[in-house]
Amino acid sequence: MKRVKFYSINDLTYGYNLKKCQDLINDYDTGKKVVEDINDIIEIYNVKKYFDNEVYFEEWTPDFIERFKIIVKKCFGIAARNFKSSINDDTIISIYNVVDIYYKNDFWELFEKLKVYENISHEKFRELLNITKRSLYEIMRCKNITDHFGKIIREYMLNNPSSAQILLDKYELKHNREKDPIFIPRELNNSDKETIICNYIDSEDPNLNYLRLITNIQSSKDKLEISPKTILKSKRKVEELEKQFFKDNSGMKFETTVIFSKSQDEEVLLNFEGRSISASYSTKWIERNTDYATLLNNFIFLFEFVDTQMRCTLTNKSSEMGIFEQLFMSSQNAYNKGFAFEQKDAFSLLQMAGYYSHLFSIGIRLEEVIEWFFENYLANEFDEHDFKVTMPSANSTFLEKCTNIMPALESVLKQFTLYVEEGHIDFELLEIRSEHLIYKNIPSIVDKKYVYGSGSEFNSVTFLLFSDQSGLGYHEEFEEKYNNFFELLSNEKIKLNEIANYNISNVNWLIDLKYLAVDKEEYIVFNNKQLIFILKNLYMNDVISYWKCSEFSRTIIDDLEKRNVVEIESSLFSRPEQDYINYTLNKSHFNNGLDLRNKYSHTQPNSGDDERIHNQNYLIFLRLFIIAIIKINDDFCTYKELEGNERE
Repeated sequence: MKRVKFYSINDLTYGYNLKKCQDLINDYDTGKKVVEDINDIIEIYNVKKYFDNEVYFEEWTPDFIERFKIIVKKCFGIAARNFKSSINDDTIISIYNVVDIYYKNDFWELFEKLKVYENISHEKFRELLNITKRSLYEIMRCKNITDHFGKIIREYMLNNPSSAQILLDKYELKHNREKDPIFIPRELNNSDKETIICNYIDSEDPNLNYLRLITNIQSSKDKLEISPKTILKSKRKVEELEKQFFKDNSGMKFETTVIFSKSQDEEVLLNFEGRSISASYSTKWIERNTDYATLLNNFIFLFEFVDTQMRCTLTNKSSEMGIFEQLFMSSQNAYNKGFAFEQKDAFSLLQMAGYYSHLFSIGIRLEEVIEWFFENYLANEFDEHDFKVTMPSANSTFLEKCTNIMPALESVLKQFTLYVEEGHIDFELLEIRSEHLIYKNIPSIVDKKYVYGSGSEFNSVTFLLFSDQSGLGYHEEFEEKYNNFFELLSNEKIKLNEIANYNISNVNWLIDLKYLAVDKEEYIVFNNKQLIFILKNLYMNDVISYWKCSEFSRTIIDDLEKRNVVEIESSLFSRPEQDYINYTLNKSHFNNGLDLRNKYSHTQPNSGDDERIHNQNYLIFLRLFIIAIIKINDDFCTYKELEGNERE
């Protein structure tokens, strides 16, 4: 765009626009430029936004800024008077039609700020809406305009099915960055909203992504109160459109293969090729190591359900999602699921299925191994004798197994909670305590368990250093393209004066906060490499296990906590793990959750579901059970280690 456009104070291209601001202000001051049309008026308004938000070049002196402020104030005063006096019933449509497409939202901002809506009749506003249909979205970001023309806007939305997208944008759509609020007319009630949604489902060309949002709506009187009938209607429309769109089996394909080999000597062979993953496990090795402790450890060291910090690897991570996946339309109430998550999910289920089947074939039930962990291992290893668990029997159907395994899992988690709180398990007290199990509230024996990034400083630092969207990773002198600034500085020597003008303020900010430094040869370096590695770990994994870090790293983390750059909490499951469990078991947190707990606890499963579906669901339950065992064992091990260190 040739004209000045203010996007936000965090816009990384502000340097380009500030240069245009400087030239434009000088032209107005010398008389080379005068206001000629509506776009000139709006451009001055955008220049004013830079000064209102105090976005300047570093080389601008206070006197220089003050002089420019006076000129901008004078120019905008003239522009504002022209804007207000020129727009009325006779001119508004013709004027709006020549507004640059990038300035449409600015037009409505000025329309509201200067109260020009008071000069426009309801009849003319109705005409304007019908002519410029795309303007409703910008209009509804202006509260006073929406309030003033509420009846007209309600009428328009009821007659235009596409208005449903505005409702979904406000109440359901997840935004990757903060956006201006959308204001809904007081005249539009819940019944109207459902009518608009229904009209959209029945419209000629509904967007499949918006229909998917409707299908997963969690009905609420405060937001969108949608009946089950409407949700079912949308679900069927989605199925109909998906059959049309994907009838040729088009789409992204990936291959996941898990083999349990009788001839292989190596414990595991992994192969990653493109979007395909294959793994082969030696049944000979498994059969030579059938003690129950090793059989459970296989989920750590063979199947890698957790990493070296005992963080569950099966959760979705933003760092594993591509930019298009992150921008893809999804509900604000949905659990993020990228391509990597889907592949990990399929891979781990194949591992579980093959392992469960092979153990059963050699006379070992995984359920008995789980019982051994709680009733024998914890007693022998940690002198904790109170835990009890009853797993589904061998003769039960998979439907019965699914129905029985959740009470078993919740029981041991409640037992663990009571143990942490009371120091022992009183089963009579456990029976009296009937509160619902909330996974984020399950405590840890260990203090200061997990570290999370927190606040604007953390978000800004990690974005600038590690994101491929920050722009700092690109340097025109190097042929090799680095993904981010961290990679660039790790591989190349860059001087401060070699940083592009539009990036220099961000780099200086990192230097001022001592994340970066300039050495004696004037090269940009990491001020504290261990600090940077900690931040990178948090950026990539969303959480760090505090006691899995070295003493030196923990000192750095403690300092970051004092500066409110990180938060430290203590719980059995980390926040990503809590979300993953909630996604799997219920819909109270995520409207796209599998809802397996409720499927088997509160309703009779569909009689049409075959044993294969219950078999797969049982494997999912078992996977969660194994993760819980790993986390509980790690809690006891960490606590025992810390106690030993204190005695020393």
